[in-house]
Amino acid sequence: MIALLCAACSSSSGTSSTTSPPSTPATPPTPSTPPAPSGLPAIRHVFVIVLENQGYDSTFGAPFNDPYLASTLPAAGALLTNYYGIGHFSNDNYVAMISGQAPNPLNQSDCIQFVNFPAAATVAQNGQISDSGCVFPTSVTTVANQLDQAHLTWKGYMQDMGNIPSRESTVCGHPAVGSPDQTEVAVSGDGYASRHNPFVYFHSIVDDTALCTTAVVPLGSTSGTLPAGTPAGVTGLATDLKSVATTPNLSFITPNLCYDGHDAPCINQQGSSSPLVNVDAFLHTWVPLITGSAAFKKDGLLEVTFDEADTDQSSGGDASACCNEMPGPAAPLPGGFGPGGGRTGTVLLSPFIKGGTVSTVPYNHFATLATIEDIFGLSKLGQAATVTATFGKDVFTKAG
Repeated sequence: MIALLCAACSSSSGTSSTTSPPSTPATPPTPSTPPAPSGLPAIRHVFVIVLENQGYDSTFGAPFNDPYLASTLPAAGALLTNYYGIGHFSNDNYVAMISGQAPNPLNQSDCIQFVNFPAAATVAQNGQISDSGCVFPTSVTTVANQLDQAHLTWKGYMQDMGNIPSRESTVCGHPAVGSPDQTEVAVSGDGYASRHNPFVYFHSIVDDTALCTTAVVPLGSTSGTLPAGTPAGVTGLATDLKSVATTPNLSFITPNLCYDGHDAPCINQQGSSSPLVNVDAFLHTWVPLITGSAAFKKDGLLEVTFDEADTDQSSGGDASACCNEMPGPAAPLPGGFGPGGGRTGTVLLSPFIKGGTVSTVPYNHFATLATIEDIFGLSKLGQAATVTATFGKDVFTKAG
């Protein structure tokens, strides 16, 4: 879960206070797409890992809790100290990262019922849908659809999806439309959560069976093993990383409810009672596999972020925002009790980033989407078109 209203957001290519080092679905036609901004490195493989429910002070501000995330990774890449989620709770943040859609009341409450938008909902010229719902109609597109239309590749890798096939499918796992979401809570042996898999909330993806069942897949093990019953030909992240040709242009990686830091103690795994210890364990396992891959070494960018900051209002829960974030038509307070999802911080790793870089430019999940769209020459979706900065020279501090 993770985002705030910032008066001091910088201009569009991320010129900033930086120190280096510091311490085919039915979608509307895509407009002709602009080239990537000048100065943006020639990145062709983007990896995004989304973790859960931690504010900056408890993660990067207290590195003894999670030394791999808070110390090792920033020393090898760039730390974004003013990165924000865009809402509370989880689902609205994940949806925003691939579509630019602002939070609405139902996904602010994590879509306990997997329901469509009302038939009367309309899509504005800027792509923002009216009303409240969970599963977006085909008239609302995503960066996955954009990549398909541009003949580029993408995959969502979901840890534990399909571990218990009676609970959710091994591929494209989601509840039946109109039914309760049985994956809201982890069970023994299966910590997959549909609400942390944004791709299954769009009819433009789930209605295309061939697409969804090959692109929304289990993460698998580091040796490439997948859950029993996974269809033949489906591959997980470890297998796909074995060559540049099999590595998607966009890889969106969601840990289970233990290793994303959501649950502690964990029901489904032998995790620690500390959520940050579990986060560090996941990253320590998977980040070297990604950064050691041929695709990453050639032209990669890895983002490690959190969906939202702490929501506990009794202890000063954070619903701050940045970056000209605007509310959607159905939810005037995207953060529930404030304008955003709070300050979380983010780490970026790339051959184009000098280790120890620090950027104080304000960014949020819409900025992540806008940067991905810049990288691949795609038009901006929804609120990605309104952000005040995308990752720029403040981040990419090293020649490739």
